[in-house]
Amino acid sequence: MSATSARRNSAVRVAVIGGGVIGLSCALELKRRGAEVVVYERGMEIGAGVTSRSAGMLGAAFEWSLEADELAMAALARQAGEMWPDFAARVERLGGGGVELSAEGALVVARTPAELDWLGGMAAACQARDLPVRRLAAAELKREEPALTGKVLGGLELPGDRQVDPQKLLLRLGAALGKSGVGIRMGRAIERVQIASGFQMQDGDKFERVVLATGAGSKPRFVSWQGDVLETGLPDIVPVKGQMLALAPVAGAPKHVVHARDVYIAPKARWVLVGATTERGKADTGVDPDQIARLKAAAVALAGRLADAPEVTAWAGVRPGTPDDKPLIGETAIPGVFAAMGHYRNGILLAPVTADVIADQVLDGKVSGLAKPFSPGRFDKPAKAPHSRSSKH
Repeated sequence: MSATSARRNSAVRVAVIGGGVIGLSCALELKRRGAEVVVYERGMEIGAGVTSRSAGMLGAAFEWSLEADELAMAALARQAGEMWPDFAARVERLGGGGVELSAEGALVVARTPAELDWLGGMAAACQARDLPVRRLAAAELKREEPALTGKVLGGLELPGDRQVDPQKLLLRLGAALGKSGVGIRMGRAIERVQIASGFQMQDGDKFERVVLATGAGSKPRFVSWQGDVLETGLPDIVPVKGQMLALAPVAGAPKHVVHARDVYIAPKARWVLVGATTERGKADTGVDPDQIARLKAAAVALAGRLADAPEVTAWAGVRPGTPDDKPLIGETAIPGVFAAMGHYRNGILLAPVTADVIADQVLDGKVSGLAKPFSPGRFDKPAKAPHSRSSKH
């Protein structure tokens, strides 16, 4: 960034509404480029919504390689994956500690002939989209991950699909924002924004730009000085409940993220996460013991030593979906109001690239080709989710 650009942006005051990983990452990048930034978070802890309840997987290849009509999402995810090492290093440097960005990739396991065909399609799609992938025979797979004890016919290694610890990431992001001079106002639910000469929050503070990074909860209303409610053109966020189990670490547990069709295992330093259900339209955070038992049984079928792992806790989070399962990134129908929301289960993966393209638009009015497919304006026409992702987790 040039000195001229920094001086130009230094006068821009931006309010970021929402303190999850997307809002915090946008705030950090906007501040880096010279803006004055304040984050408003309705809870008393940053990221207390879905971010803190996620598994922290950065699955650019696994999530998007098989979506034949999702070239734009694959490109966005690939760019995000490439940005993550530098992003993590910056957050760790400013935040004063690690985020547990893994060095190894993820593994995908096939246990039936049909699943082998599924892996073949994934491998071909990865190669076509420049996503790194390596086919593994059953013996190679078990050498790569000795924790696999169930019957496997083959697998894939996805070297670019890594993971972080979400709670540590939030802790470091909060510290990084504080060190950078970003204001964080906790316990501030913004339900109404007055538009006059700028955007006035409920605490009376005024801003020139607003970034909406809210989750599956309600969005604020924007009201003109005449009292008219102005429409952002944003669709309703679709809640997608996901339940997850945390197991205590045990000898012989997997060292890699391991995916199967019905479960994933994500080992962290402090526990082993097993997930997750996909319950579209549900917004509660209650835990169903039968669902948790099913997840554990599926994990044990892959890695038998997990049968001995005590259950530490279980929880549910509500992912923010959209009608077409793609995020909302860009200016809304209200000039000066930008959306960075609806990232479904890929918020942590897409955080650095979302922050980058939002900062481009908020401060410089630049809309890259990478960002255009995710403009909120696409919902000027009715959209329908192309799939339920019921085969994924």
